[in-house]
Amino acid sequence: MIDSVAVIISTYNNPDFLRLVLDGYNKQSDAHFSIYIADDGSTEETRTFIEDISKAFPTPIHHIWHEDQGFRKARIHNLALQQVKEDYVLLTDGDCIPHPHLIATHRRLAQEETLICGSRILLSPTYTKHLCKTKSIPSFAAFDYLKNRLKGHINRVFPLFLPAHLSAVKQKLSGIHGCHISCHTKDLLHINGFDESFEGWGREDSDLVARLLHSGIQRRNLRGTPVLHLWHKENARNHLQNNDALLQACLDEKRQRSLLGIRELNS
Repeated sequence: MIDSVAVIISTYNNPDFLRLVLDGYNKQSDAHFSIYIADDGSTEETRTFIEDISKAFPTPIHHIWHEDQGFRKARIHNLALQQVKEDYVLLTDGDCIPHPHLIATHRRLAQEETLICGSRILLSPTYTKHLCKTKSIPSFAAFDYLKNRLKGHINRVFPLFLPAHLSAVKQKLSGIHGCHISCHTKDLLHINGFDESFEGWGREDSDLVARLLHSGIQRRNLRGTPVLHLWHKENARNHLQNNDALLQACLDEKRQRSLLGIRELNS
């Protein structure tokens, strides 16, 4: 059984979303975890919000920040991983409201040499705006979600009714999202964390998963227990072509360790 879980949440200048996400972690059925907020250069507003909410939060919140120099998700994740003391890590994003049993499910299903990849339900722009305005998260009750599906506020309900279980082993990268993936901390350290060669939006999560697979870690998808993905405009894709080439090189070489990762942070 996993002792404690480190939840790494990426964020950038969106305290309204972060408030909803943290509210979801405040309502977890399993409270034995710590939060590491990987802040990719947000302004003072986010820092003040995190300081305020941390005072009464039931679990520890660590705020890891670096200067805003564009989209550098890989680097801020490595800085967060460098501080993690827990033996298991759940990676998620600051636009994903967790299911109330998310921590409990990942802990219960965790296995050695296994990466768990979760699913998401997409929220509409209107519903996302409503949640931010009311500063409240959905109840995850079946009736409420059927109603919201009929209104077009969410794109599907099926994952909410599935009992939580793991799929058979998957060897492909298809369907990888950063919404919630988990594995043992030692496995992330073994592959040298995220590859900071990936700058700008795109493919850093796929590269991480590819290198875990190359190192012998098996991927299994989590059925049920989805997160709710808040709607937002898509990030700029200026670096996507270069990042696609970096990912393909990783696949061709069956690379295990990142070229520019945790070990290089202090070099």
